[in-house]
Amino acid sequence: MIASAVRRAIAEFGGSIGAVFIDYLQQIPLESGGNMAFEVGKITRQIRDIAKSHKIPVFLGCQINRGNQTTADKRPNRHLLRNSGEIFEVCDQLIMLYRDAVYTKDPSDAFGNSKRERTIELIALEKPPLR
Repeated sequence: MIASAVRRAIAEFGGSIGAVFIDYLQQIPLESGGNMAFEVGKITRQIRDIAKSHKIPVFLGCQINRGNQTTADKRPNRHLLRNSGEIFEVCDQLIMLYRDAVYTKDPSDAFGNSKRERTIELIALEKPPLR
């Protein structure tokens, strides 16, 4: 379903598509009522194949599970990807967002503004090259 939508957009706009943004993976309807992790992996592979065949970057939003709630360091990692470890196996680069203000209190300035509330940390994880 998502693959055909992307192909239609590419056909309609031709070479003017510089990238595809999908928000987010777990909202894509599944084709069957089977295993969620298997289906998410299948969709992820289809999206990767579209990126390769059309030579365009695809940015795929993805939820993480709440496993970081039980650790001292709340920064996300690849093990928190929801429903499929295959997401990390298929992607070229994994970029995760982290906002410290979600987990800690930060005193505000006189206007009620907090620098920490406006700060988002990007965590980029690259896979090691295959040998």
